[in-house]
Amino acid sequence: TELRRVVSNYCWKQLSFYFKEVRSMEFIWKHKKTWSVLAILTTVIVILFTIFGGAAEEEVAMKGKVVPKRIYLSFNMEYPIEKMYVQVGDEVHKGDVLGVLQMEDLKAQAEDAKRSISAYEETLKDSATDKEAKKLAYSKLNGLRADLLLKEKFLRQGRIVSPIDGVVSLRLQEPGDMAVAMQPVYYLEVPNSKCVQAYADEAYVKRLARGKKVEVMTEIMPMMTVEGNINSVATEAEVLPEEWAKATGANKGYEVLVDVQDKKDILHYGMDVLVVVK
Repeated sequence: TELRRVVSNYCWKQLSFYFKEVRSMEFIWKHKKTWSVLAILTTVIVILFTIFGGAAEEEVAMKGKVVPKRIYLSFNMEYPIEKMYVQVGDEVHKGDVLGVLQMEDLKAQAEDAKRSISAYEETLKDSATDKEAKKLAYSKLNGLRADLLLKEKFLRQGRIVSPIDGVVSLRLQEPGDMAVAMQPVYYLEVPNSKCVQAYADEAYVKRLARGKKVEVMTEIMPMMTVEGNINSVATEAEVLPEEWAKATGANKGYEVLVDVQDKKDILHYGMDVLVVVK
């Protein structure tokens, strides 16, 4: 692309120079051979670089397949997993608890804080309590309430709660495993939604980024395209599924998920498509 720009600019500068130097038909006639050769070469170079130059570098195409859109769910704390309530294929609803961490120490601390809060509240209500004792109880009470709120927040983060109605498509951990903050535990398929799953080669994966616009073309109707945006690009290559390996001739690739705006309902689950990144 840069080479095309430099050559094009140079050619146009040469043409501009000759146009400025033309003062009469005598000049044109005197330099007619040079003028003709330069004009022809310049025209050919400009056309070739404008139309064909750098096209292969500007456009990336990836084979893809239409799949239901999915989201991942994770814990936000690092503790052993106590319970996992749903299996692959189960339907879940918004607000359902799907898993909890083994956080007995935090639960015990929260219960101790509640008992201490109750005791200090009784002290403040007791008319026989002197002023200094009430002042101390009030001070302790504020600290305990703040500590209880923090522990309850941590306990809530020790649960996975479904944010949508969906179907469990993948379960990656089991009770007893150590949860890692923000590491996927469940994948949920979003009902009545579509996205495109593709795999990028290492040679051009750095050119892909979340939010980048793409066009999705179907093999059945290649002239009909659907607009989309890259939702995510894997940070590590993985072994390609057998179908992709046969189609691309590669063994590894970076998973790319593309959100599509299929208002005309052109795409259907399982359909093979081509993702073109400009």
